[in-house]
Amino acid sequence: MFMKNTPKKILDNARLLFNREGVNNVRLQDIAEYTNISPGNLSYHFKKKKDLIQALLNQLQLASKEIRAENMSYLENEDYLSIIRSYLRFQIGHRFFYRDILDLISLAPESKQIYETQMNQVIKFAKNGMYLAAGKGLWKSQRHEDSFYYFAKNIWAILNSWLVEREVFGEEQVSMQEIINAIWEFHHPYFTEKGLEIYTMLEEQIPSIVQNEMAIIN
Repeated sequence: MFMKNTPKKILDNARLLFNREGVNNVRLQDIAEYTNISPGNLSYHFKKKKDLIQALLNQLQLASKEIRAENMSYLENEDYLSIIRSYLRFQIGHRFFYRDILDLISLAPESKQIYETQMNQVIKFAKNGMYLAAGKGLWKSQRHEDSFYYFAKNIWAILNSWLVEREVFGEEQVSMQEIINAIWEFHHPYFTEKGLEIYTMLEEQIPSIVQNEMAIIN
């Protein structure tokens, strides 16, 4: 008899192990042992590693949709701290996807389209945030038609690269605090005088947010 919610337990533990060890370094047998079930029990639910990865990708897409809806609400209410907290939690919880994307594409080719969708959604959200902030007098207007787009794309590049840098150079050299500081400093020249009040407030509160979110890394 299978234990209750076995597929969910398998997926939760697979995500945890992929986050810790890397997708290519984790076998189905490792996931079965960590879940305290037999390899046969695991294969009943997920016959191949690709099947398990596809299920994790489905979870990621659903979670991403929920996060976007939440963050749009935060954005409209100028709750920028909650946006930072929400996105960091999502990225940390699914860091295997961003860090190991090339490995994932070789195992599950649909990962490429999901990655592209994720990138475009983050860029679109950042652009919307800048338009809203400019409309409220917190952010300077575009210098040219595509300036918000390229700003948003650079933010994505920073967010997408820090997990790889962390793996290569180590936690002490590439801390989350350093990355958030880099992103926040990048914003500074674009705030209006009114917006700089928010900048200063967030700059003071971000360290505690980072510390809290790093505590959830498995």
